[in-house]
Parts: sequence; structure tokens; C-alpha cells
Amino acid sequence: MGKHKTRNLKPGTISSICALAVLPLLWAAPAYPADAAVAAAMGAGASKLAADGKIEKAQDMCYKALANDENCAEALFELGKIFEKQGKTLTAADFFFRAAQQFGKGEAGNPAFTTKRLDAERRVKALNPYAMRMAGILADYTQELNAIIKKTPDSLTLEEACDRADMLNLRTILPPDKGPKFERPDAKPPAKDGTVPDRSSMVRSYRRPEAPTSVPPDIERALKTAGWTTITGTWKKKAENVYEVTDGKLETEKVNGAVQVLVYKGGTGKVQVTVRSYLKENEGYSGDHWATGFGFWVDSSSAKIYFPDQFGAKFDSHLDRVEPLPAALPKNKVTVTVNEGKLEYYLNDKRVRQGNYLIPKNGPFVIAVEGTMTIESPQAAGQ
Repeated sequence: MGKHKTRNLKPGTISSICALAVLPLLWAAPAYPADAAVAAAMGAGASKLAADGKIEKAQDMCYKALANDENCAEALFELGKIFEKQGKTLTAADFFFRAAQQFGKGEAGNPAFTTKRLDAERRVKALNPYAMRMAGILADYTQELNAIIKKTPDSLTLEEACDRADMLNLRTILPPDKGPKFERPDAKPPAKDGTVPDRSSMVRSYRRPEAPTSVPPDIERALKTAGWTTITGTWKKKAENVYEVTDGKLETEKVNGAVQVLVYKGGTGKVQVTVRSYLKENEGYSGDHWATGFGFWVDSSSAKIYFPDQFGAKFDSHLDRVEPLPAALPKNKVTVTVNEGKLEYYLNDKRVRQGNYLIPKNGPFVIAVEGTMTIESPQAAGQ
């Protein structure tokens, strides 16, 4: 896997947080329908298999459970016990830590989870005492954020708090009673120069001003017929299904399917073609080392491939490699498909990358143009 993004935190309370060791992805699971109830049943079955000494079958059952629900507490807990017996201390501690989080979230609906949460926390402390200490520090820090927002609820302060909560995965790591008590506002007020303030330490010190939208009715109809629901930017029709686009974006909410477009050479920008584009905190890095989704950034000479990379319990999208484009072709066909966790990337109908990961099942399919580029037949299919 590629290098992880460096998280530069400001001095003060947050600088005292010690980062957990990042656990690399341990398996590439097959695709199964997402079903938390099925995952819980599989987790219970894995526990019985392990008790009967059928460790390999139990481990396989846990992986299947996590393919159905990546937050299945029973499966995470059972894998922790298996890795602990195998002497894989750090791996076991990570799974126990994640299991404790999920048991904590489910305690209200299942009192039996309290005992399991306490057992998981006890095991984490024995294997890696810094993990629970980190959770305590994050909980204290979150309470400080809650107090700041309550005292100073202006939009910029709220945006900063939300950026930090997202950066540290506070809503995922902490149970609801200890997590953030604030939500991100719907929109940011524009500054006098037209830029939108963004004080996040994760991205650029400003965001690009929102591009004007000009989409003729015939182009809008064609794009919506091709599977797109949200269309922004400036679009000009050059030929049938061929468009000159300036700072434009196409989005549609799909989980599984494909996105495809032909990108013409020339122009003054680059084109993003991604699925599961849920990593909004990467917007300032898009087209650089990280991206908001999984797929390509394409310009006139090359296609940058962005692939899953695990950061703690969360997946990022990092620059995997750069594919040169054939010099003789005036345009290049770009396709990305996703089926549950299985990703496949194609350039001119040739598969150039594939993998199977437990990436989250959210975020839109996207084709976005930065600058001005000519594209043909942008399509999105799936559900």
C-alpha cells in the first residue's frame, strides 16, 4: 500500500494525542450482501466454531461476517481472540479496540454487550495500554469541542470543529454518548473575494470559489438520461455526446456499478473519474496525492490511479501510480467499476488495476472537470 497522509495537528490539546499503529488490510474478502443481522449470526457462529477448536473455519466465518457488516462487533471480537492466541499482539489489540467501540454503540439495545465491551477493553489494555489511553484523550478532546461550539456557535468555528471531528474519526471511534454533539452547517458564507473560508488543517487554506453553472436544456436531458442526477459547471455541446466543460461536475448516488467517459487530449485541466467519492476531506488534495473517491484523474498525457489505503479503521484514497496515455490516440476511454468491495480500473478497455477491499458503501459516482476539457459520452450505471 502507499504512504499514508500526514496529519499535521495544531499545538494545544490535540497535539497530545498519540496515534495508534495503523493496521494493514489483512484480507480481500469476497462480496456478500450487506446485512447486519446476517453478520451478527455469522459472528456468533464463528464463536462456536472457535470454541470447538475449528479456528480456520471460525476465522473464515468472521471475514464473511465483516464482508456483510464491517462493524460487526462479534466478528471483530472473535478475530481479536484468534490473533491473540496466535501471538499477533498488535493485530489482536486493534480488533479488540474496534470491537469495544461497536459493543459500546450497541449497549442500549443489547445489555449483554456491556460485558463484552468491558472484556474487549480489558484485553486491549493488556495488549496495548496506549490504545485505551488514546480513546480517553479523544473523548476528553471531544468534550472540549462540544463546549467550544456551545459557547461560540458561529459557522466558521462549527466548520473547524467538524473538520477536526472528521479528521480524527471521532464519530466512528467514540460511542454516541461521548461523541461530537454538533453537525456541519449546510453552506459556508463566501468571503469578499469570492473564495470560501476553510480553516481545516487537512486541506488547502481556501477552497475554489463555486463555479457558475450553465447547462443548456438539451445537454441536461442527455446527461440525466446517461445516469447523472446532479450537473454543475459550464457545458457547451461540440458534437453529439461531446462536450466542452469548464469547472463542471456530474454526480449520482450509486453503490455498485460503473462510470465511464472518453477524455480528449488538449484543454487546460484534468478530469476526475471516481466511484464511492465519500472522502470530502480530500478535496484540497484531489489530483495530487489523495482523492475523494476511487478511480482516476486524467489529463492530456497521463492517468493517475487512486486506490484504497487504510488509515486506522478508515479507508483513504491514495495515488497508486501514474499510467502514461498513448501518444497516438486523440482521446482515451476511462472506466471504473465497483461491485461491493471489488474495484476494477480500465484504460481504453484494458484493465490496469483491480482489488477487493472493505471500502464503505457510500459516496457518489463522480466525473469532474477542473479547468476546461472536452469529454465524450459520460455515463454512470448501476444501483
